[in-house]
Amino acid sequence: MKTVRHRIPSECWSTDDDQAAQNFNGWDFVGKALQTAVKCRVEVNEIVNPFVNCLPGDHYRILAGLIFNLDRSNGPLTLVDIGTHYGTSARVMLDFSADEDSVITFDIVPWQEHDILNIYESDFDKKLSQYVEDLQDPKVFAKHRKLLNDADFIMCDGPKDGKFEKNFLTLLSTIEFTKKPRWFFLDDIRFPSELLTWRLINSPKIDLTSFGHFTGTGLVNISEGFKFG
Repeated sequence: MKTVRHRIPSECWSTDDDQAAQNFNGWDFVGKALQTAVKCRVEVNEIVNPFVNCLPGDHYRILAGLIFNLDRSNGPLTLVDIGTHYGTSARVMLDFSADEDSVITFDIVPWQEHDILNIYESDFDKKLSQYVEDLQDPKVFAKHRKLLNDADFIMCDGPKDGKFEKNFLTLLSTIEFTKKPRWFFLDDIRFPSELLTWRLINSPKIDLTSFGHFTGTGLVNISEGFKFG
């Protein structure tokens, strides 16, 4: 038997009885994103993640495709990255978005504290900014409620501790989003700690794991709001 590099325990849950999955209709957007993902390469320091360009296997090329194909007919977009870490997702957002777009990334650790990075000081002179704050804290969330309401694309790649994602998604569901094209992208939805959280999302959604991260990649259409619980 061939060696498996990494394994996680998980479960297979039916989707025919998950109405939010059955209601997903963003197939044109996903199709365009996949076409871009197949052709593109993500240029990052692969010491950070040697699997960054695996398709399938990791989510960065499908993320690139999604960012590249967002609707910009109404002007520049705001992209939110939750979980800066080494800056790989922020790098993809920077490189595959329009020059006029803005990228805001959140973490509880300042980006400069990591030795190996995919974002640089010069990025912050252009369209990148970071908040060193915990978005599961209701007071912090309230501070950034308008930013999240204005966002056109939100990515959540949190700690998968069984708390953060559920707490953040609960708070996110309290926003009365203005109606416009808007997407929510989640990593690691097949972790045991995240299976129920993914299931509790009631907005139109699709599991893109076959094209993304083997630990689970989810996309949610929140153009008409985010429903959870």
